[in-house]
Amino acid sequence: MKTSAGNTRGPRGLTRSLILAVLFCSVIGIAPAWATDCAVPALSALGVANMTIASAADVAAAAPNPQYCDVKGSVVTSGDGVGPNSAGFEAMLPANWNGKFLFNGVGGLAGNLNSSANPVDRALFLARGYATAITDTGHVNTDATWEFTIPGEPNTPKIIDYFYRAVHEVTLAAKQLVKDYYHSDRISHSYFDGCSNGGKMGLLEAMRFPDDYDGIISGAPWLDPVGTSLWSLKNAKALLDAYISPPVFAAVGTAINKKCDAADGVIDGLVQNPAKCAFNPDALVPETLTQKQADALKLIMKPVSDQKGNFVYPGSSVSNLGQVTSSPFGPMNQLETPPVDPAGAHPWGKAIPPANWNLAAGVLLSLGYYNPAVDLNNTIESNGVVKLAALKLLYDRLEPDIPDNPSKFQAFFGKGGKLLIYHGYDDLVISPYSSIWFYQDLAEQNGGYDKLQGHARLFLVPGMQHCTGGAGPNTFDTLSALENWAEKGDAPDAILATHTTNNMVDRTMPLCQFPEQAHYKGSGDLRDASNWSCPKQDRSLLAVGPNGTQAGMGSPARAAARIAARRPPKSDN
Repeated sequence: MKTSAGNTRGPRGLTRSLILAVLFCSVIGIAPAWATDCAVPALSALGVANMTIASAADVAAAAPNPQYCDVKGSVVTSGDGVGPNSAGFEAMLPANWNGKFLFNGVGGLAGNLNSSANPVDRALFLARGYATAITDTGHVNTDATWEFTIPGEPNTPKIIDYFYRAVHEVTLAAKQLVKDYYHSDRISHSYFDGCSNGGKMGLLEAMRFPDDYDGIISGAPWLDPVGTSLWSLKNAKALLDAYISPPVFAAVGTAINKKCDAADGVIDGLVQNPAKCAFNPDALVPETLTQKQADALKLIMKPVSDQKGNFVYPGSSVSNLGQVTSSPFGPMNQLETPPVDPAGAHPWGKAIPPANWNLAAGVLLSLGYYNPAVDLNNTIESNGVVKLAALKLLYDRLEPDIPDNPSKFQAFFGKGGKLLIYHGYDDLVISPYSSIWFYQDLAEQNGGYDKLQGHARLFLVPGMQHCTGGAGPNTFDTLSALENWAEKGDAPDAILATHTTNNMVDRTMPLCQFPEQAHYKGSGDLRDASNWSCPKQDRSLLAVGPNGTQAGMGSPARAAARIAARRPPKSDN
């Protein structure tokens, strides 16, 4: 196609001369002359529907990032049968725009503009020329009661915005802003990148709004906030009357590694398939643990179930116990002292409760009961068994926030969407087995693993904690993997991961697509990825031993049965 000036029009509606201008401006670090001015009046004049521009700052280039326009504002949200609200957003518009768009997920219960994207990916966004956006999902986390208007009465517009509405509507508005700012008629590729709650946000987009994104990176996805919170509650309560100090947890971790490390065929300090392990806490009684403490660890490894025995959420990976920086109370939260009132409504008295306890309260009480005054310790469950009435109430109210139904991804896959999931096997915030359950269900819906891998791939990360950290190789580039897959058809069979200590890389290893497991070639440095491979058609990560069976793994994933367990008949108590 020729423009009136005789220039051949290139990708994204840019002429060749404009493309050259982009490249030149990228090199010297100035905004291209054809972009809209980075100023509130100019950006407001673009007239993006429902968008208000609050600020615009021209940020100077600082290697590796180019100069970019940092835009903040809000988007009016409406529809879906509930009242209007307003969601805050931030967009970063680089001088070296590559014609693509990338949305950042946020963690926890959102309420901020802090990206939860894979840190390696995040460092590449501006450097590669991505126009990016992020939203607080319609509330601020300094508002402790945003979920309800008065106790018992939900703030429905803010809840629906947090669940899914804000991300979709900010996506549409931000895409329009990007096109108008660069005077382009299209965006070539749109991606989503987030971990934890951000991973859940990406899956909700794929499930509800399949046309919003071409590819999604979903790290440690919060597939089932209710089930995860019930699991966290179970785990924390198990330790209330059987407190285990950090030094004892460390001794437990040593015992687990000694028992489980060799299960993958090589002793290298990593447990590649915790489900295959056969660690029994009773073996540490009485030298390391009391019987009550051993029983607590066994409860932590068990699934959450209902009063009829149906599994609601899988148990814990054995490899995530005894971590140096974490415990079942939550990441970076090994308490130095036991709770002051194990049977009370506030077990830690006036002290700040552990992270996982707080997160469970935020979901179960504020988003479920709309009342943080409910007694979390004594109302909902006992020893991992949830009362049917509580289960029904919680799932009825939070169902729109749960993207683990495998039958609802057909439209995203059908349009060619690519889904890349990763999850650390040592995650103590969201059980890695929940991602395996979900992926097994997806495989069942899509004709088996081989066919599913054309649309979605899962990478389990041995030794990695929640989204990052841990003893295993925990730093890896998922953005390049997604780009090559979505844009070139080059699907990632393996992703190179590294581990760093004191800013020095001390281990590299391939992350294999599930259910393949990395295999050592039998010689050479164990800490060098070149001595490992991901054998095609390997099914090693499907192997289940006593600890996997204990956690609810091993039997075929049954999404319909699991989802049905969330809907006990109304006559049940």
